[in-house]
Amino acid sequence: MTHVNRVTEVLKNEEVRMIGICGMGGVGKTTMVKEIIKRLAGLKVFDNVVMAVVSQSPNIQKIQLEIAEELSFKYDENTESGRARRLHGRLMEIKRILIVLDDVWTELDFEGIGIPSHKGCKVLLTSRNLEVCNAMGSQEIFTIPVLTPEESWELFREIVGKPLDYPDLAKRVTNECAGLPIAILTVAKALENKRKHVWDDALKQLQSSAPGSISSMNDKVYSSIQCSYDRLESDEEKSCLLLCCLFPEDYDIPIEYLVRYGWGRGYFSNTDSVEEARNRVYSLVDKLQRRFLLLDGKSEEHIKMHDIVRDVAIQIASREPHRFLIRCDAEKKGWPKIYDHYTTISLIPINIDEIPVGLDCPKLELLHLEGECYSENSMDIMCKGMKELKVLALVDVCGISALPSSLGVLKGPSNLVPKWLSVFNRYI
Repeated sequence: MTHVNRVTEVLKNEEVRMIGICGMGGVGKTTMVKEIIKRLAGLKVFDNVVMAVVSQSPNIQKIQLEIAEELSFKYDENTESGRARRLHGRLMEIKRILIVLDDVWTELDFEGIGIPSHKGCKVLLTSRNLEVCNAMGSQEIFTIPVLTPEESWELFREIVGKPLDYPDLAKRVTNECAGLPIAILTVAKALENKRKHVWDDALKQLQSSAPGSISSMNDKVYSSIQCSYDRLESDEEKSCLLLCCLFPEDYDIPIEYLVRYGWGRGYFSNTDSVEEARNRVYSLVDKLQRRFLLLDGKSEEHIKMHDIVRDVAIQIASREPHRFLIRCDAEKKGWPKIYDHYTTISLIPINIDEIPVGLDCPKLELLHLEGECYSENSMDIMCKGMKELKVLALVDVCGISALPSSLGVLKGPSNLVPKWLSVFNRYI
């Protein structure tokens, strides 16, 4: 019996209220729960099934809003506790409901969210950490292993979709993916319709890549995704992918942001207008999605990046020649001692008091700030020395009404400034 069938059967058990699905990142937990949701829809086991993504730093408001959106209601309450009471009351009205919480890293406060404990409300959670599943009281826990060599080979052939020209070589490449579905998907798409010398080179890279230090991540996964990145056909595709790692985990990235960032940085050849850049970016995004390096977002205007692909992309972007610095409050990383080599900095959200005074970044071309309040004086101090800045992105930032005087005039295209973004969610 497959894991999907086993979990579905356990969900039918009235005595089981909470189920955990555990496994390493990229092993297919999210794909599995989506298949379970489809299966349940046909069985009519629940009146409603809703899903919310939790991620490394749980945002209670985001979880509350995602559940409410799937139940087609809105909050009038402005406080977290008020929304919790409202959500609790709404969920109590539903006789049989399943709440799927995807990518849980730490123990959650169900009462704080508004999830009730009545028998008809069941929770299915996914996590990379078995201890989290236990701490949250999962009565049944399913550990998802990596694929067997036979399953890996079957998946690889299914993705390629036709007889392989180099089956022995393809099997060796598949084995280097270490049974991880996301690695198999990305490598198979990268090598599809390629000549033998490309396959040989890919195998060599998979066998010898030095993945560096990435916590909670299998070395084979890193080298697999690195290989897929290296197989991208143009620098524009690579640049577009790396721009996506400027945003937090599980973020619905507006494609328009990629348009403005890439256009401002001069990433796109033979484009004379923002409209031409926009067409180019949508084409690039489509290529990256077909290689499973980017995922569908909440709409056609958004895309998402798998968190393991993002981990790898950040490692690549931090090195020469890219030199990105990415700091998310949830990740709690330290600050480097020097900044004069960085070309791109993303701070999401970082308290102004935590940022080293006077970032000396003479080569910086793109600064992305999100989700904090900055005074115009603090911005002026921060931006002093950023003489090559081409793109300044202020997203959900309050307290700023004008460009910092220390910047003078941005060096990007004069038509970079869009008029459709509001004061608190805009580029300047």
